[in-house]
Order: sequence, then C-alpha cells, then structure tokens
Amino acid sequence: MFRINFKEYDFNLVAAICMCIIFGSFMVFSSSNIMSDLRWASPYKLFLKQILMITVGFILMFITSFLINHNFYKKYSKWIYLFSLILVIAVLFIGTSRSGAKRWLGVGYFSLQPSELAKVATILITANFISKKKIIKELKTLMVLVFIILLIIFPIILEPDLGTPVLIGSVCLAMLFCAKIKTKVVLIGCAIILIVITEEIIRKPYRFIRFMDYIASFVNINMSSYQVKQSLNALGSGGFFGKGLGKSEIKLMYLPEAHTDFIFPIIGEELGFIGTSIVLAFFIYLFLKGIKMSKYVPDIFAQYLCLGITFLIVFQAIINISVTTGIFPAKGLPLPFISFGGTSLIITMTTAGILINLSQYEQKAKNQNG
Repeated sequence: MFRINFKEYDFNLVAAICMCIIFGSFMVFSSSNIMSDLRWASPYKLFLKQILMITVGFILMFITSFLINHNFYKKYSKWIYLFSLILVIAVLFIGTSRSGAKRWLGVGYFSLQPSELAKVATILITANFISKKKIIKELKTLMVLVFIILLIIFPIILEPDLGTPVLIGSVCLAMLFCAKIKTKVVLIGCAIILIVITEEIIRKPYRFIRFMDYIASFVNINMSSYQVKQSLNALGSGGFFGKGLGKSEIKLMYLPEAHTDFIFPIIGEELGFIGTSIVLAFFIYLFLKGIKMSKYVPDIFAQYLCLGITFLIVFQAIINISVTTGIFPAKGLPLPFISFGGTSLIITMTTAGILINLSQYEQKAKNQNG
C-alpha cells in the first residue's frame, strides 16, 4: 500500500502556508460581508465561495506536495506551456468580459483565468531552458527563450492585463539573473519591460490617467487615485494594534472590492501595524526559505523551479502591497494566499505544493548531517 512519510517534508513551511490561507479566509469574510449582504442579501456569499476555492486548492496542494515528483514538471513543461498558450489565446475569442477586460473562460458554473496558469507554465519552461546550462549561454538559444516568453505574454496584454505580464517578465529575469546570464542581457530585458509598460500606458487613456495620478502623488498625496487614498487612510487609522477584527470602516463601500486587490489595507485598519507586520514576515520567511531550499534540490531544473515559484509568489505580494501603499501605480494583482480569488488562489496553492515537495531534499540533508 502506498504511504506518505510526512516527516520527510518541512512542517514549518506547511504550517506557515496553511495558517496564512486560513488567516486570509477570515480577512475575506471581514472585508466582504457588508458588500456581500448588500448585493446578495447574504454576508456569507463570498466567504463560502472562498472556502470552496480553498478546499479545491488544498486538494491540489496535497497532490503537488506529496504525490508528484518535480521530474514530472520537467518532462511535461513544454506541454503545460502549450496548453496555457492555447488557453490565453482562446480568451481573446471566446472569453468572458468583466469590467472591460476579457480575462476569463467560462467552464460551466465556474470561470478559469488562463493567465494564472500561464505564470506557472512560463516558470516551468524557463527552468527547463536554464537547466541546459551550456546551451542557455548561446545568444540564439536565449533569444528562443525570450520569444517563448513574449509569445505567451502578448495575448495577456491584449486582454488587457499589464500587471501579469510585468510579473511574469520580472520573475523570468530574476531566474536568468540567478543563472548568471550576462548582466547586459538582464539590463536589456529590463529595458524591454519598461518600453512595453510605457507603450501600454500611453496606448490606454485610463492607464495614463492612473500613471499621472501616481506621479502627482509624490508632490501631493491628495492627488493619488481614489483607491490609494482610501487605502492609505485605512492603513493610517489602524495604528499599532488596529481597530479590531471586523471593525473596519473603510470597507463600508468606501474602498471598492476591498476583499480582492486591496485587502492589505483592511488588515492594517483592523489589526494595525502588528497585523501587517505578520503578513510581511510571512512573505520574507517564504522568500528566504525558497532561496535556502534551492541549494538542496537534486538538479538544476528543480533549483530554478524552486526559485521561480518563490519569486512568483513573493514578487506578486510586493507588487500588491506596493500598490496599496502608493509605492507603485495602481494595478490589480491579488495578495497571494490572502485575497479573495478563484483561479489565482487555486494556482497559488498548487504551486506552493511544489515548494513543499521540494522541501524534502533540505529535510533529507538535515537528517543525514544530524
């Protein structure tokens, strides 16, 4: 009979991720119950949906944590990438529109956001390329990788969605930097990302207005966008200890969709500096843990898979928190593990499972040395 030896995996990592997810579910309820009651006459509508997504996420996280070896991802990385590419292209033709963006595919009663899967697929294909060290240093091969990344990013930009492509590009550049690709190449990559961002800001009037508000906020904070101003008010009013769980005032329809991209200010208002510090401490822990784990994995692919997933989760958290605090221009990306979400939450939990699976190699090294 097949058995899983849970002692082979890092319990601290598992516990930290699970506690963050459970904490996120409480914050989703706290930030959405009033809006949910007004829209659907039930304060539990969004909370119950979040619980459903968490349940699906835990099942998939269990599978990727304990039942699938990392060699599976190396073997099928090209097919996972191809499948993701087909889905992001399909969105442009048969996707469902929400708030002026076409980013979802309807699947019965559920909706799928292919760009979330594209994040992971791009990491897999990049890790696969980097694992061929002698080849990746050749310019032709590097250009092939750049083309593959741009190929999956371009349809996402057309949805339109600028935040996800920027996140994907940043993660891939960080992976290449760790692979000791020439600094000149990384700088060129950064320049390409900046050019794309600039072009997209100019092309879309609403993005240009957001960007100008962002620039003006450095001179006068009152010139920030509405959401950022409300976010900063919430964070400032929380003080050190916060107003108490469930006692946020900014969620009383002052901050639209507070349970998604702007859940961090609700944490700050209700749980204060202590609450936000715990959230930051979790992502710092995850970053340091991922870096450390990457040194113990058995091969190069696993090393960059570990780094890529770590960068993906932590970079997304940095962008989300930076937006809510006015450091970055307003852009919608959920806070990993904590924000309300469907595909985003499930994919994040699934990829976290891969990190848990890779933690077994550090644990084995500790057992051998101890």
